[in-house]
Amino acid sequence: MSKLNALSAALVRSPLLWGGALAFAFFTLIHAGVVTDPFVIRYLAGHWIEYAEVTLFCVGLAALAIRGIDVVGQHWRLNPSILGPIPAGGEDPAVATDLAADLPAGADYLPRRLRDAVDLVVRTGSADKLEDHLKYLADVDSIRASQGYGLVRFIVWAIPIMGFLGTVIGITVAISSLSPTQLENISGVVAGLGTAFDTTATALALSMMLMFLQFMLDRYEQQLLASVDDAAWASLAGRFQCLGGDGSAVAVARLGEAVSHGTARLLESQEQAWRALEQTAAAGVRQLVTDGGEQVRAALSATLDESLAGWADSLARAHDEAALRREDRWTKAAESLATAVAGLGRHQESLGRQTELLAGVVEAAGDVTRLERALDANLATLTTTGQFEETLATLSAAVTLLSARTAVRGREDAAEAHRVGKAA
Repeated sequence: MSKLNALSAALVRSPLLWGGALAFAFFTLIHAGVVTDPFVIRYLAGHWIEYAEVTLFCVGLAALAIRGIDVVGQHWRLNPSILGPIPAGGEDPAVATDLAADLPAGADYLPRRLRDAVDLVVRTGSADKLEDHLKYLADVDSIRASQGYGLVRFIVWAIPIMGFLGTVIGITVAISSLSPTQLENISGVVAGLGTAFDTTATALALSMMLMFLQFMLDRYEQQLLASVDDAAWASLAGRFQCLGGDGSAVAVARLGEAVSHGTARLLESQEQAWRALEQTAAAGVRQLVTDGGEQVRAALSATLDESLAGWADSLARAHDEAALRREDRWTKAAESLATAVAGLGRHQESLGRQTELLAGVVEAAGDVTRLERALDANLATLTTTGQFEETLATLSAAVTLLSARTAVRGREDAAEAHRVGKAA
């Protein structure tokens, strides 16, 4: 935020900003037809060189105006008795710190010079070199005042240079307009020479005006510096007590005395502060212990009662829920056990039926074996008797019949086994 304020202050006090705005407003009035004087238009807006000269003049005029407002304001704010009257016999240099704190802030010549002078007394603890320092500060302010007109001096130098540049350009245009075959037509030569003389005349007039204004303002500022010198000398000359000789021993003695007094005051104030703090802390601790004990006891009793009641309710609900869950689990276990017993009975019955079926299958296998033996005997008989083909047809029919019966019996056994397994 301080940087933003500094930037705003710099823009407000910028001669380039105000001078450029003034030049823009002047040329706007000319081009808008408000200013119609042909003399003004010819000498101030007839060529781009004249535009540049007028712009530089406006910037220099703005710089002088800002500087003049500052100088006049300081002259009106000048207060020779800013530090008050000098006491009889002078003051101790140790009070210079209080004097520096009472001085107003700002960039005015008198407060700044007084601050710098008093700062020397504060840093050295002596006023022996104060008069020489005041002369040095007067020279520094004079140099600063001279440096404040640097921009104006540059513009006063640059405007005639721009005029001479316009002269060179005008003469160049006039010479380029000369033609051996058209000597009777000299309008181009006249126009070029007019530009050359007009720009030079404008530059000289504007630079003379700026030089005169700078001279007047510089004289006024020198008067202000003289008044500041007198006020600073009257405010500080003889105000502080000076030490004899080099003053080293006296300065050391005064410094030791000041340190001892300051240390004593510091110890006394610290002791009083500690006593007050001890009393306050003891009273506060006693009150805190008394009030806090009752509050803690009541709070603990209420909290314990609420906690125990909550825990009792929670334990009762947990016991009921556990009993219900235990009875449900035993009921479900008994039902599951009964279901398992019934399933085992059905599985035992299915195993008995499967055993009977296996016995039938074994018996059928024995029949098939006997049938095979009988067939072998018949084949041997047929072979011996020569009735093989007829016997083969008969055997095929028997095999087909046996296969059909075996398939039907197998499907019945499979269906029965599937039904038994599903029931189990």
